[in-house]
Amino acid sequence: MYDLTRSTPSEAAIGFVSPFTGMNIRLEYADLLTVLKGREQASRFFSTFIVNNLEGRQPSRWCLCRKDGHPVNKRTCQIAFEAITFELLRDINGIISNRTSDPLYAMTEAEQMQIRDDLLNSEVSPMKTCEHCRVEFGAVVDAAKEDFWKKLPKWFDIDVSPWG
Repeated sequence: MYDLTRSTPSEAAIGFVSPFTGMNIRLEYADLLTVLKGREQASRFFSTFIVNNLEGRQPSRWCLCRKDGHPVNKRTCQIAFEAITFELLRDINGIISNRTSDPLYAMTEAEQMQIRDDLLNSEVSPMKTCEHCRVEFGAVVDAAKEDFWKKLPKWFDIDVSPWG
C-alpha cells in the first residue's frame, strides 16, 4: 500500500498492465480509498516533520561554526538548515527527485544533503552542516522514520498485531 502512495493518485486509480497476462490490474474502490487516505496521512506526517524539525531549526548547542569569528560563518549551520528546508519544500511534489510522495526517502535525503558537495559549481554546498549539527539532526530523522513505520499499519487500515 505504501509503495502505491509513491505513485500519483491517477496512476494508482488507473492501475497497471500485467506484463504476464496483459490484463489491466486495478485496485478495488475501497482499497483505492485506503491508499489515498494513507497517502494523505503520510503527507501530513512529512509536512509536520518539516515544521517541527527543520523550519527555523537552530544549530546544535555544540555547533562548531558558532565559534567562528566571522559573522556569516557563525550562521553556516543555520543557513544550511534553511537551504535544506527550501529544497524539500521545492521538491515536495517529487518533480526533481521523481518521488511523488515518499516521506521516508525525503527525510533520509534531508539528512544526506548535509554531507554532499555541490557537484554543479565545485563549491562547498550551502546545505553542509558541522558534525555536531548533522549528528543531532540525524537522531531526529531516525526517530521520525521509526515513528513513521509504526504508524503505517493504522494509516492503511492493516492489522499487523506483532508490528513494532
